[in-house]
Amino acid sequence: MQKHTLISDLIETLAQHKRPIINHVMNSWRGCDFTLSEPKLVKSYVMDKNAGVDYLNKNLAKSINGAQNRFVLKFGGVYAHQRPYIARNSTNVSTHPGTNISERCELADLLCITVFVDNKKNVISSQASFFQAKKDDVLDNQTQRWFYDFDDQFDYAASSFWEKTAANTAGRSMPNWAEQRASAFQYLILNNGTATARLSPWNVNHKHLFGFFIYRLMTFSAGKSYDFNESASGGWSSVVNDVLRMGANKMSGKARNSPDLDELVDHFNDFLDHDVYFLEKNDPGVPIVIAIIQDTKQG
Repeated sequence: MQKHTLISDLIETLAQHKRPIINHVMNSWRGCDFTLSEPKLVKSYVMDKNAGVDYLNKNLAKSINGAQNRFVLKFGGVYAHQRPYIARNSTNVSTHPGTNISERCELADLLCITVFVDNKKNVISSQASFFQAKKDDVLDNQTQRWFYDFDDQFDYAASSFWEKTAANTAGRSMPNWAEQRASAFQYLILNNGTATARLSPWNVNHKHLFGFFIYRLMTFSAGKSYDFNESASGGWSSVVNDVLRMGANKMSGKARNSPDLDELVDHFNDFLDHDVYFLEKNDPGVPIVIAIIQDTKQG
């Protein structure tokens, strides 16, 4: 079957569960302590029992997997303690100066990614989106803002963030607005027990429930497509692959048609019978929430 047909079949199935997906994702935040700082709150969502990833597996995945016999859903979480920092270039800074004297900031607080695989765990398609997390619906760090809302390129601030990447260079280019940038780099507002996705640019003020974002990500209508074959280009897929490679570092797994993502899939896999949901790393990286969907009839 063609890729388009497979994705269309998946979308038709998930569309029947739209409301439960949105509701379960919103409920998955209820087990988190919203008095925590952004990094600790993200860690709670990724790693804690009865919250976040664990809640989604016990409730949302269980519901969808029990309702039909073709697609199997599982969630995984990777938490990294050392965020990669980026350095804005001088041209962008001169146009839109930020508030950090160094004009450096974190790449992201969270990467959300959906990966659709066949019954041999070969990747059919994947979508990803980066988030900066905020406790209030106020953006006071203009360095972070202009990085997401304006900059066309950046450099990693330290060689340790890029020297082992597929692109093997410090520089990366950002997608433009015609290339799904608004949904590729977003803001995550964590306020009063509710998670809201706010698209870039900030001033457009386009917000919706995080649960609706996850539904759209799983149905390939949010985020931006990631392709391993473009991971050495220095563009969007390089940025995603950089983070996946950090997350997959030292993992055992078999590289198939999408190395680095394949290792993550293997780590969290065996789907229904495998209860490994989390991985905590002291290495550099961005926390990851991954939704793995397997088509058991295709392969």
